[in-house]
Amino acid sequence: MIYAVRNEWETNEKLVLRYKKMFFQSRIATKLRTSRYAVKWDSKRKQREKAIIRSHYRDLNTKVYF
Repeated sequence: MIYAVRNEWETNEKLVLRYKKMFFQSRIATKLRTSRYAVKWDSKRKQREKAIIRSHYRDLNTKVYF
């Protein structure tokens, strides 16, 4: 559970921004979105395809160009 207590010098807008930052950094929104629907497991072939694609994009980001 996340809550934000207003400081005496803080405006309402700043309080809302601080709360939103804490909320999204805690990943509660993504957990709620992913658990909203039941999803079937990927087949082993599909898992492997996704792993190959991930490794390809990781390689693109880690290459050093001289």
